[in-house]
Amino acid sequence: MDNAHTTKQSLVVTCNALIKGLTAMPGIDTVTCNGVTYTRAELLAPLTAYVPLPEATTQAKTAYTKAVAAEGVAREAAVAMIDDVLEPLLRQRLGKDSADLEALGLDPVKTPQKSAAVKAAAAQKAQATRKALGTKGTVQKKAAKKALEAQPATPAAATAPEGGSTPPATATKS
Repeated sequence: MDNAHTTKQSLVVTCNALIKGLTAMPGIDTVTCNGVTYTRAELLAPLTAYVPLPEATTQAKTAYTKAVAAEGVAREAAVAMIDDVLEPLLRQRLGKDSADLEALGLDPVKTPQKSAAVKAAAAQKAQATRKALGTKGTVQKKAAKKALEAQPATPAAATAPEGGSTPPATATKS
């Protein structure tokens, strides 16, 4: 293809000029080129087929671009409605792990599965915390309370003399 036909517009202009010129030119009913014979209709067919296509593809591309943009806006609105309104509402009404959520296209909330390494680290951390704070489990707490109840009550600090009575109050005259 010649450099003059590098753009769609220039090729359309050339095709239109050739169609007009070949249609009006006398004596071109059949032409032989490189051993192949062409009729006027065969010469004009590819040119007339091409002329409307660049405009059609431009319009189709514009329509496609607009459709993609509209789809993006609609998608954002739909996702926002689902994530911000519908899903929280349905989880609240039906329960976060309800099987009815699946019928509505939502997955029930699943508790995350902890790996063995995470569980072991948590147990080790809990033991270290208990040791550092001196806390006990429920069984040890109950046993400690029973031991306290079984011990006799310690008497209050004795301030009275051993006679069992309080000394008489002395009155002083002034």
